[in-house]
Amino acid sequence: MLLSEYYLYLKAGHVIVMTTWMAGLFYLPRLFVYHADAKGEETKKTLKTMEWKLLKFIMNPSFILTWVLGIVLVYVTEVGSELWLNIKILLVLLMSGFHMYCARQVRLFSIDRNKNTQKFFRLINEVPTILFILIIFLVVIKPTN
Repeated sequence: MLLSEYYLYLKAGHVIVMTTWMAGLFYLPRLFVYHADAKGEETKKTLKTMEWKLLKFIMNPSFILTWVLGIVLVYVTEVGSELWLNIKILLVLLMSGFHMYCARQVRLFSIDRNKNTQKFFRLINEVPTILFILIIFLVVIKPTN
C-alpha cells in the first residue's frame, strides 16, 4: 500500500482538520475579548469552561492532525524543497506559536491572572486571519522559486 494512493483522502483530511483548527483560532481570541470585560463570576466561570473545552477538544486535536497530515502530504508529494511550501511552513509555525500563546492565555484566565484588555484581544484576533490569508494564497498560487 502506497500512501500516494490515498493522496486525495489525506488532502481532504488535512483541509478538514485545518478548517476546524482555524475556526478555533478565530473564535478563542473573541472569547478572550468577552472574558477580559466580564463582570460577574458566573459569566467568568462560563467563559473559562468554553475556552478550556474549545482548546482541549477542538483546537488541540485539530492542531496535531493538521501537522501530521501536512507532513504526510509533503512526504507523498515530494514538494519539500519548493519555495512556496517553505514559506507556508514558516507561516504555519507562526500560527502554531499563536495557538500556544492562546493556550497560555486560557491558563491565565483559568487562574484569574489575565493582564490584557479586551482591546488587546480585539487586536490580536486579526493575527490568525492575516496568517490564514497568506497561507491560502501560497497554497493556491504556489509561486515558483
